[in-house]
Amino acid sequence: MPKRRHHRRTYTGPVELSWLDPQGQRKFARGKCLDLSETGLRVESPVPIPAYTSVFLRAERIRLSGAASVRHVNRIGARFLLGLELTEPIPGKTLAGLDDAPQDPSR
Repeated sequence: MPKRRHHRRTYTGPVELSWLDPQGQRKFARGKCLDLSETGLRVESPVPIPAYTSVFLRAERIRLSGAASVRHVNRIGARFLLGLELTEPIPGKTLAGLDDAPQDPSR
């Protein structure tokens, strides 16, 4: 099993996603972040977003926003697990503050 480049941290909280569909229409979804690392996030989404799609994300609770690319998408029942690779790493102070960030109680 390959080792990850960066340590994953558990963080569960809402994340807003937006992207352009193949016809150029802006799409939106509210998902739930399950964990993250310096360079990416694992997000549960109610809709599939095709691999290699560029997305903009925002997670207000941890003051994180930026661009990412969908690296993989897997269907799990009626939901979809997205692996997102960020275009810019998450700042160290944001990662350090995750221990104090409120977690989603529905987890």
